[in-house]
Amino acid sequence: MIAGIVLCVIVMMVLPGQFGELTRLEGDRERLRTSIEELQQHDRMKDEVQERLVAVVGQALAPAGALRSVAVSGYQNWLLELASGTGIGNVQIRHSTAAGPRAIFDRHIFALTGVGRLDQIAEFLRRFHRTDYLHMITRVSPSPTSGNPNIFNVTFSIEVLALARVNAVHVPGANGITTEMTDEERQMLATIRERAILSEYIPPAPPPPPTPIEPTSPPPPPFDHTPFCFVIAIVMVDSRPQCWIHLRTAGQDHPTAGWYYLFEGGSFMLGPVRATVKKIEINAQRIQVAAAGGVYTIGLGKSFADAEEPTYFLTGIVDADGNPWTAGSTGEPHCVILHELEDANGGIARTRHLLAVGDSFPMAQVVATIRNIEPEAQQIQMEAAGVVYTISVDGSFSEFSNE
Repeated sequence: MIAGIVLCVIVMMVLPGQFGELTRLEGDRERLRTSIEELQQHDRMKDEVQERLVAVVGQALAPAGALRSVAVSGYQNWLLELASGTGIGNVQIRHSTAAGPRAIFDRHIFALTGVGRLDQIAEFLRRFHRTDYLHMITRVSPSPTSGNPNIFNVTFSIEVLALARVNAVHVPGANGITTEMTDEERQMLATIRERAILSEYIPPAPPPPPTPIEPTSPPPPPFDHTPFCFVIAIVMVDSRPQCWIHLRTAGQDHPTAGWYYLFEGGSFMLGPVRATVKKIEINAQRIQVAAAGGVYTIGLGKSFADAEEPTYFLTGIVDADGNPWTAGSTGEPHCVILHELEDANGGIARTRHLLAVGDSFPMAQVVATIRNIEPEAQQIQMEAAGVVYTISVDGSFSEFSNE
């Protein structure tokens, strides 16, 4: 028992120290592993930086000595080639040097001036920025020329870096100018080329008028003035027949509005149509009015809506046998006059007259006599109520035809 107690005491005194030593060793191992990873990361970064430095060195001018003048001259030639390829003309280049930290780099400053369009300036910028080189355009200053608002004087301010430890001349050559364009770049240049930002503004053409919408229903007929136009009186004035006409739709702006006192040959506006008095018959108390290509008879106290339409028609000129008259026809020419009247049943009754010169035929109130027949002119002269009228073939007439 004594030996067991002694052994337990020894174990309890020794084991805690052993466990603490193991924990410390594990911590040291973890810190060592982290340090190794950091060193490996630094090593990779060093390689990347070294590669980048090598690339940068290949993009820089030579800083000083004989190499400097050769590098500056080569870069100027490259700028001239770039401007010429984009169409910019009258190119001039000025060079200066801005000192930087001598142990690191110098700055070479170039001022390129020229003349070109906006799209040519944009193409210069596009090709310049496609060149992988240690240079940049710090300012572009375009100004319009006095002769053409679409041509600009332009100045490019360009800075180029020269690194301290470059021992060779590095100048972008012709192969470094990117001339190929994407479809998007072509569209961009075409849009710029079409713009004339300093030209006189021309507004766009107005849009075409909208297509009229066909009405779903037919338009209403024009207003008919004839039911409101009356023959009020037929009188003698200074030994001449005169008719009094009252158009009730003429308005009431004046006491005499719509009143017309007309002799033969006088006219007035019946709405949109001009009506002319052709004949005034005192005994029959009626007038003849020509309007819209027709001749109409209106009685005293009647409206123009009650006008009698022509019922007589000259249908042709023929020979004595009724055959159409031709250049080889013989004998006396005749005319065919057709008289149409409405019968008791609502139909049309037609009377045909074959008449030679001197023949007569009855009309409603007068007797008409054929005075002349002209086959070549296709017309006749007819006398009725002491007046001679000229009527053409296929023409219509009433008792008082329009001469």
